[in-house]
Amino acid sequence: MSLKRFKFPGMTSTPPSKTASKTPLIVRFYDPDVQARDAHDRKQEHILSWPDSQLERCHNYIQMLFPVPEGSAFNWEAPIIDRETMDAFRSRSELRSRLRWSFERMLDFYGFEVKLQPEETEAKEVEAADDPVAGSVEDKKEGAEDALPDTKSSPEVAPESNTEEAITDEGKGKEPESKDATKEEPAEQSSATTVPPSAHTKTAASCGYDVVRSSHWAKSFKGWAVRFDHNHLRITRILRCLRILGLQTECDAFFAALKEVYEDPAFKISERSMSYWTRAVTRPLYIAPDDERIDWLREWEREQEALKASEEDAKVEKKGEEDRAEIEADKEAEAKKEL
Repeated sequence: MSLKRFKFPGMTSTPPSKTASKTPLIVRFYDPDVQARDAHDRKQEHILSWPDSQLERCHNYIQMLFPVPEGSAFNWEAPIIDRETMDAFRSRSELRSRLRWSFERMLDFYGFEVKLQPEETEAKEVEAADDPVAGSVEDKKEGAEDALPDTKSSPEVAPESNTEEAITDEGKGKEPESKDATKEEPAEQSSATTVPPSAHTKTAASCGYDVVRSSHWAKSFKGWAVRFDHNHLRITRILRCLRILGLQTECDAFFAALKEVYEDPAFKISERSMSYWTRAVTRPLYIAPDDERIDWLREWEREQEALKASEEDAKVEKKGEEDRAEIEADKEAEAKKEL
């Protein structure tokens, strides 16, 4: 029997109040002007300021940072992506910028970092100046020591028993972790800052956005680069979320980095985990890695295909008009020569 719960857009474990906003929680959570709290009274900046050890042991934040259209059997408070949410992220760069902040914090957690090509630097700085939620990568590094979270004031971590990751999102049993795997408790200090570290909304699309191993990769990889680990499920979720909400370039860059680790003989990541990551990146959006179909995403993809076909037809028609105009111009020129 499937562990998926029946779900409806915006559904939570408690009925909304009469004064509740009609704007989806995911949008309000990521909106820099709203910064709504999740079901556990946490803002995005609270979660991202956690040290790595807290990100590792808490299991009810990943569904908020990286929502997907599929329901979660173990976190009823987790909102799901609907058409309104997807349209909002794809049309509003500030939402994508905040999502990218979450993504880059998790990259650091996994032992990766973003490498921008030199030609992108100027464009990135210009965009960061235009985006009040964006700082620089250098600011992130310089402010790391000053960005330690106030654990007394931060909402508490959910107990381990409340995890959805005890069983996979696909409703299948968890694979045993390799006996050779050695785990090490991540450092308590967080490398996240209290402001978004960078905003690559325009520069990422220019194909200069690469994900590479960070200086602390050897330590961080011990926590997930094994045959199977609950972080593999998180990674599947992250990849799918990025694609749906409009960060395709970041998704592709992350997948390329994961594939490089998978192919590294020093690590023994399971073929099954890699297959799910591949499905999350290559399948039509309406088909989830576990084969669940999302009807509204199927309709959206059909709309996109029709729009693309219409644009192609328009290009062909325009090219035909230009060719005909050129022929007419040549004829007129020849006629003038004969006179």
